[in-house]
Amino acid sequence: MKSKKALFQVLDGYFGTDRFTRDKLNARGISNETYGRKSCIYINCGFTDTRRELENFLTCRGFQVNRNYDPERVTAEVVVSYFRGERWYV
Repeated sequence: MKSKKALFQVLDGYFGTDRFTRDKLNARGISNETYGRKSCIYINCGFTDTRRELENFLTCRGFQVNRNYDPERVTAEVVVSYFRGERWYV
């Protein structure tokens, strides 16, 4: 499982920006939740087509993407290595 730091670096490359590595969890369009030992980053992609393209891109780079997460919406869910995120429960 890859880290949120690795995810932010890949997102910067995909979107052609530096805001994800610079702003991290405070980047626009990013939210997070931790459920016990499972940590997830949520990425608002703006459009369902962009979400599907991003999910394919991330999957090809070894990220664990939950394609079943609210499939008709524009937000992608990516499981990352554990960190103490919002709503963490240990």
